[in-house]
Amino acid sequence: MNYLQHIGAAQNSKASCADLRMLVSGVDALVREIVGRDIVSACYARGKTLFILDNTQEKVPLQGELGGYQITDLLSGGVCLCPDLLEVASLAGASRLRGILASLGVQEMCAMKVVAYLSFVKETERRLGNQSPLTVDVLDEYSSARLVEWKLSRLVEAGKMEQDNASYLLGKYAEVSGAAADFDMMCTLLAPFLCGAPPTRNMAIRIPMGDYTLDKPLQEVMSQMMLDYVRQNAASSAVLILDDGRGGDRKFIIDVLKHLPAETVGYLFSNDALSFDDAGLSVVMNALPVRIFTRHEDMASAEKIEARCGQIDVVRRTTSVTIDRRWRANSAWDMLLGNNKTETETRNAPVKEYRFRKELIHALPRGTGIIDCAGSQVLFTFQT
Repeated sequence: MNYLQHIGAAQNSKASCADLRMLVSGVDALVREIVGRDIVSACYARGKTLFILDNTQEKVPLQGELGGYQITDLLSGGVCLCPDLLEVASLAGASRLRGILASLGVQEMCAMKVVAYLSFVKETERRLGNQSPLTVDVLDEYSSARLVEWKLSRLVEAGKMEQDNASYLLGKYAEVSGAAADFDMMCTLLAPFLCGAPPTRNMAIRIPMGDYTLDKPLQEVMSQMMLDYVRQNAASSAVLILDDGRGGDRKFIIDVLKHLPAETVGYLFSNDALSFDDAGLSVVMNALPVRIFTRHEDMASAEKIEARCGQIDVVRRTTSVTIDRRWRANSAWDMLLGNNKTETETRNAPVKEYRFRKELIHALPRGTGIIDCAGSQVLFTFQT
């Protein structure tokens, strides 16, 4: 029986990696390789778009082919997750942009001015006959008051607007011009997400979170962009999070797991998932009901796994021997037959002991892990 058969038996279902939300925590590379290979193969067979949130500090980043997938870096400019990010005509579109601006530290009132600015540009372009979605290149044509004035003068000359209306709109632009200038500078940061082709099935997209550990706003923007796409394509998407477990602020991992759609499978491979704070750890455990714990180098994390696996009743037996030292009971014959002593066995009351002690978890052999699912915990040996 392999680990998937065991998980299926515990859940009373036919387990497939493409249907399971799974956590693999620990430093055992063999178990991670076995489970990772099965996950990638199952997702590729189902035609899923695989998002890889790479929060590792590897010197050689994940690239090339992976189980049939061709890995594409999100920041290469070849993948567009939000082609309509600048479209704010609907409440959903305006809310999405406001959320991303908030991640970049933009105040709410300033964000609303940006929304008003984009609405102004969109309406002006519509009057000029441009019905296409807004792009960064179009916004460059409104990067100064002089350019905006020139755009409005074109509408007046074409008879599509009265001079009084043009003056009114120019005054409205002046009210949001400060926010517009700030947003133009942010467009440089957002540009990689707005160009390129949308993701397709059987495409693996690497999101290099680990390359920007000191740039928390950018990490949040990338995770929000991914979540926005995944929400719209929940059934055809899968999310694989790679984490080296080195501590620090990993809030984006918790946010992704917390807001992942129910139809989307998610996986977390971490050197030490138990290093999250209590609130974050609770989210991880609730979001990923199938957990595999391998060897943990941090004894504090091993102790948390020890407590999570629970306790069992253990009955200890004690044996005592009473020897009769009297001369009449210690003849050669009595000593040969053992008649000079009495053995007593005592069965003690059950006591609670941890199912897997932290010392065991700290020293698990290679290829061995604890499978925790459906309320049961079993020590399992993984085979290639």
